[in-house]
Amino acid sequence: MSYSELEYEIFSRQFILQNFNEENLLKLNKAKITIVGLGGIACPLAQYLVSSGVKNLTFFDGDIIEKSNLARQILFTLEDIGKYKTLVAKEKLLKTNPNCNIASYSKYLKKEDLNLLLDSDIIIDATDDWHTSKLINKFCLQNSLKYIFSSAINYNIQICLFNNKKNHVCLNCLFPNEDDADLARCETVGISSICAGIAGLVTAQKTINTLLNNKDENNILTLINTSDLSITNINIKNNVNCVLNNS
Repeated sequence: MSYSELEYEIFSRQFILQNFNEENLLKLNKAKITIVGLGGIACPLAQYLVSSGVKNLTFFDGDIIEKSNLARQILFTLEDIGKYKTLVAKEKLLKTNPNCNIASYSKYLKKEDLNLLLDSDIIIDATDDWHTSKLINKFCLQNSLKYIFSSAINYNIQICLFNNKKNHVCLNCLFPNEDDADLARCETVGISSICAGIAGLVTAQKTINTLLNNKDENNILTLINTSDLSITNINIKNNVNCVLNNS
């Protein structure tokens, strides 16, 4: 049995769905997901991965919780101000499923930490930090690791899964700029709390689709404008000028 009796009770309404057969439940039970950044996207993302039966999670984030986080980062409350996001998130998620295995690193992901990603089935980048995104992208490309880039700002969402096991298509193909100094940031142009939440939910669904082979999400850039609920999916191709083509 891949799940305990308690877990079957918790997830009973979902596990009766046709695609949650025994084979796929075993995939969920064994899947290892790493989430880098525990902000407005990652909070609902982590909640819905756990609520979907994912049990093995790793978190990286060096931030402590501030009042300005609470509108978007729905795992946290006023009582959590001043605490590390990773530790509070772990505590809250274990209240949904106490049988989860959650490794929480209360630090920012650096080059020397990258080997900790090697055991992951999918690495999800929700950092809102361009240099970290490029670092993760290159490492995943070099090690054939599945990488999901998830970003939200203002009312706009960008999400893409890079398979890194077939033809070369990576984040750098899509966004070749190395410097993020001129990129808009949430603290300057703002972000809708609902926008961040939708980004987390869509990223969670892409993750489940990939784990269970429900849908081919590879190299599809999903663009969502939450102000008018428009959704566009674009097939991403290799950029012949990508500096990582031969890495």
